[in-house]
Amino acid sequence: MENKSRLVDYPLFRLTVFLAAGIFFFDRFLPGLSVWPLLLVLSCLLSFLFPSVIFKLRRPLLNYGFGVLISLCFFLIGGVLVLFQRGKIEYSWDSDKSCYYGIVESTPVLKGKTLRSEVLIVGNVCKDGTVGKFIDRNILLYLMPDSSYCDMQCGDGIVFYSSISKPISDVEFMGFDYRRYLFTKGISGTAIAYAGNWTAVKIDDPASIRHKALRCRDKVADIYRSWGMDDDVQAVVSALTIGDKSELTDELKAVYSAAGTSHVLALSGLHVGILSGILYLLLYSLKRFRGGRLLHSLIVVGVLWVFAFISGLSPSVVRAVTMCSLYLVASVLVDNGFCGFFSLSLTSFLMLVYQPMYLFDISFQLSFVAVLSIIVFYPVFSGLVQCRNRLVTYLWNTLSVSMAAQLGTLPLILYYFGTFPTYFLVANLVVGPLAILILSSAMASLLLSGLPFVGDICIKTLESSTTLLNKIMQFVHDIEGAQVSSVNFNWMQSLFAFILLLSLFMYFRKHTPGPLISILLSLCFIGVVEIYKVRTQAPPALFLARSELYIRNGKDMKVITTETGLHNIKGIRVGVMKSAYWRDVRLKSVDKLATLDYVYICRGFSGSIEHLATLFDIKTVVIDSSVSERYRQFLKNECERLNISCHENSGQPSYRILL
Repeated sequence: MENKSRLVDYPLFRLTVFLAAGIFFFDRFLPGLSVWPLLLVLSCLLSFLFPSVIFKLRRPLLNYGFGVLISLCFFLIGGVLVLFQRGKIEYSWDSDKSCYYGIVESTPVLKGKTLRSEVLIVGNVCKDGTVGKFIDRNILLYLMPDSSYCDMQCGDGIVFYSSISKPISDVEFMGFDYRRYLFTKGISGTAIAYAGNWTAVKIDDPASIRHKALRCRDKVADIYRSWGMDDDVQAVVSALTIGDKSELTDELKAVYSAAGTSHVLALSGLHVGILSGILYLLLYSLKRFRGGRLLHSLIVVGVLWVFAFISGLSPSVVRAVTMCSLYLVASVLVDNGFCGFFSLSLTSFLMLVYQPMYLFDISFQLSFVAVLSIIVFYPVFSGLVQCRNRLVTYLWNTLSVSMAAQLGTLPLILYYFGTFPTYFLVANLVVGPLAILILSSAMASLLLSGLPFVGDICIKTLESSTTLLNKIMQFVHDIEGAQVSSVNFNWMQSLFAFILLLSLFMYFRKHTPGPLISILLSLCFIGVVEIYKVRTQAPPALFLARSELYIRNGKDMKVITTETGLHNIKGIRVGVMKSAYWRDVRLKSVDKLATLDYVYICRGFSGSIEHLATLFDIKTVVIDSSVSERYRQFLKNECERLNISCHENSGQPSYRILL
C-alpha cells in the first residue's frame, strides 16, 4: 500500500507531465517554430534509444540516462503535437467580403439581437455554386436573423456573405486575452452576417457522430421544455443532466458561484460518479452470477457512454466517462485492483495526445486538479475524524471530498476568477443528495413520462427537488460575506500556492521539517509578491468600448451611464453619443455648453461633428467600430476640416483614458 501512495511510482504520470510541459513550452515560447526540426531531433533520440530496448541494457547509470532521454522525447512529442495543432487553427483571412460555405458545429445561441454559433468553414463558394478554395477552419459566426429564419441544428450547412477576421483582443479592457481564449478553443476567426446575407442548408442526417449527439441533446432539452417547468428550474435541469447551459441566466450562475457549487451546473466527474453509483445499486444483483462482475461493469460502462452521447459528447463528460470506464473494467480484469491515479494519468495522457489544446482549457485544468487533489488529500482529511456512527462518518467523508477538491483547485480559482466561496462546505452538503435526486428523477421522468400517473409524479419530483436546490443556493448567496472577491493571484503566486500544497501533503506523510521550511518560504514569497502587486497596480482608467463608458480599478470593471451621455470623472469630460438626442439641440446664446475632452461616436448617433462643435468645445473624437464605414469616413473628414483629433476603435475593441 505504501508504494501505491507514491506519485513517483507511476511512470505514466511522469511522462504525462513532460508531455504537458512540452505542449506549454512550445506553445508559449516557440509558437512559430516549424514542426520538422523537432521531428528530426525526435527521430535521432528514438534511434539512439532503440538499441537499449533490443539489447536490454540494465546498467544503473545507463538506465538513468535513458530515463532522461525518454522524458525528453515526450517533451518534444508535446511540442510536435501543439505546433501541428496550431497550424490547423491559424489562417490568414482575406479582408474583403466573400461568400463562404460552412457546417454548423454548435447549436445557435441568442446573444442580444444576434445568433452566435461555431461554424466550420469548408471553403469559398464560387459563382457556379461549387465550393472552391478549401479552408477547413472554425470561426464564431454572428447571424442577424430575418423573417425567413428557421431553426438551425448542429450539422446543418450555411452559406453566408461576409468578411472574416481574426478575433480582436484587448487585455487591458477585458481583463483576459479573448483572442488567445478562442484560439485554444480552435477558433481562428469571427464574422457577422446580416439579414439577407445568409441562408441555412438543412441536412437531415449528419455524418459526424458529434453532430448527432448534439442533436440528441437538443431533443432532450425540448422534452424538458414541454413539461412546463419554471425557466430557472428547466435551465438547471438541462445543465445538470445533459450539460446544456445555454438557458442559464447570469444571475443564476452568480448564485451558484457565490455558493461554491458551480461545478454542479457543469457536467463532470461528479455527475458521472452519481450515475455510476445509481447503476451500481440497480444492477448489484448481477454480481451473484458467474461472470456477473464483468457483465455488471460492462453494462455500467455502456450506459455511461450512452449518457455521454445524450449530453453531446462534451470534453468534460468524455474524460470523466473515460476515467470511470478504465477504472470499472480494469478493476475486474486486474487481480490486484486498479489505481484511480493511474486512470487519471492515462485519461489525461490520451486526451492531450488527441487534442493538446485541452491543456489550456480551464475546465480541463480544474477537473484534473480536483480529482488529483481528492486522491491526494481525501485520505488526510477523512483520517482526521474516526467515528463509529455511520451518519457522522458519511457527513465527514462528504466534507472531506469537498475540502480536498476545493483546496487543490483554490490556486486556479484565485488565478482565473479572483473569488472564493465562504460557505462552500455547507452548500456542498446539500448539493450531493439533491443532485442524486435530480439525476434519478430526470432519468425516471424521461423513461416513464408516457405513463399518465407515474410519469407525472416523476416530473413533479424533478421540479420540486430542483426548485429546492435553487432556493437553498439563493439562501446561501444572500448570506452576508458569502463570497470573498478581488483576491487575484498571478501565475507565480499560483505556482507557489501549488508548491505550498505539495509541501503540506509531504509534511502529513513524513512529518519531517523539510516540508515545513518549504511551506514558510512559499508563504513568504506569496506575501512579497502580493505587496509588490499592490504597489505596482495599474492606475484607474476609463475605457470607451461597446458603445459604453467603463471605469476600471484593478480588476473591478463597471459601466457608467447618464441620461444625456455626458460624464465628468475626475476632471475628464466625456460625451457618449449613441442616439439622436443632440442632433436637434440648438443654443439660444452664443456660449457653448461645456468643454468635452472626448466625444465617443457610437452606432445609433445621427448628426455631424460640425453641429456638435457648435454645442461643445471638443478636444478629441473617438469613433466606435460599430459605425458604418461610409459614415465613419464622413466623420473623419469633418474632424480633419475642423482640426479636431480623431481616433478609431476599428483596430482595437476599446480606447483607454488614464485617470
